[in-house]
Amino acid sequence: MGTLILMGSERVDSYTAALSRAIADALESAGADTETVPAGDPAAADQAGLRERIARAEAVVLVSPVYHGGYSALLKAVLDRLPGDAFVDKPVAVAAHGSGPRTGNVVCDQLRTVARAMGAWVVPTQVAGCPDDFHAVGGAPTGPDAELADRCVLVAGELLRLGAAFRAPAGV
Repeated sequence: MGTLILMGSERVDSYTAALSRAIADALESAGADTETVPAGDPAAADQAGLRERIARAEAVVLVSPVYHGGYSALLKAVLDRLPGDAFVDKPVAVAAHGSGPRTGNVVCDQLRTVARAMGAWVVPTQVAGCPDDFHAVGGAPTGPDAELADRCVLVAGELLRLGAAFRAPAGV
């Protein structure tokens, strides 16, 4: 299953990027193909190209850092430029990275609302991470701890099962 990960950070060495990689790893381990598009990347600025990528993707993951209790302006700008039906009948997962163990939940709830408004079917589980959820060397995240990796696997499984349900013939 082709999955597009829209990452609301332009920093490739950020905790948000590490969270995106952890989710991509979980999806790929389950057999999915992934493509990550940072919101500040030229691929995200190319509206027609991004719309085409989303249309081709069988599922989408929205990942954002937490900024003052909200999701990033970079991700908001990308989502605002998409048509209101960009995620119609598309499985979507949401994830956020914040400074503490519960700060990402608010952003996940915000992203869940936006995705549903754009027609998505959002999986029940969300991933909210913080620096304590990662192994780090010199302040740079190197990978998720076991608990965060398990949450990513759970979300990946839900996303893939929902994607399979959408691909199944009607009435099955």
